[in-house]
Formats: sequence, structure tokens, C-alpha cells
Amino acid sequence: MNIKCCTYIDNLSHKKISINLDDINKNVYTDPKWIEFILNQIISNSIKYSAKKLPKINIRSVKNENNTILEIEDNGVGIIDKDIRKVFEKGFTGENGRKFGKSTGMGLYLCNKLCDKLGIGIDLISKENEGTKVSLVFPHDKNRILLK
Repeated sequence: MNIKCCTYIDNLSHKKISINLDDINKNVYTDPKWIEFILNQIISNSIKYSAKKLPKINIRSVKNENNTILEIEDNGVGIIDKDIRKVFEKGFTGENGRKFGKSTGMGLYLCNKLCDKLGIGIDLISKENEGTKVSLVFPHDKNRILLK
């Protein structure tokens, strides 16, 4: 964990990305190993596709009656409209993947599959040249058992 954390800190400081953590002290029920993988992927994408001018990442949580939502939002390059519906497809790299390189098209695909297995909702909205917001929706029912 410390190595990954240090890598993020190096990338954040190298790219001069500001990060804002807002009200993230909420409890959720999930597998810690897999949610770490999912969050690493989402934050890595925010860093990789960060804005050139004043880049920032905002992370916040919202607790509702039936769920808790964790939002990771950046002001990066965003995703073009024609690519939005395909970002969770296996192997899809899209316009940004070709421009920025180092894209396998597997990251968000795996996040989506894992969220499905864990019973977590995942949603992505984005606007080209404005940024992307990924929301993870954690149901409050801690007694549920997922059999898939």
C-alpha cells in the first residue's frame, strides 16, 4: 500500500495535481482487496488523463437512505461523446487511449466486472475538455450475500 501511495504522490506532485478529499469518512461493506484495485484504476486514469492547466481530483462521498456513493471527479481531458458508451467494453481504448498511450482497454472493463460481482454500482459521466466523474454506489444492506 505504501508503494502505491508513494507512486500516486510522485505522480500528483510531478503533474502538480491538487487533490481534494471531502467528507469521505463513511463505512461501506465490500471486499477491501478488490475495492482497492477498483479505486487504483479510477485514480490512475484521473492522473493519466489530467488537465494540463491546474489539474485537480476531487473525491467525496454522499450517504443516502439506501446507499453510499463515492465520487471521484477530475477536470481532465474528458471522454468524447462517441466513446462514453464503450468505456466499460473489454479492450476499448477510445480516442484518449490512442492519444495518450499506455492504454490497454482493460482497466474500466475490469472495474465494471468487479463492481458487478461485488454488488456495487458504477457510473461514469464525462465531457470532453471538462473532465470525468466516476461514481461507485455501495448498498447499505450488509447482510446480503452475492452468489454469481
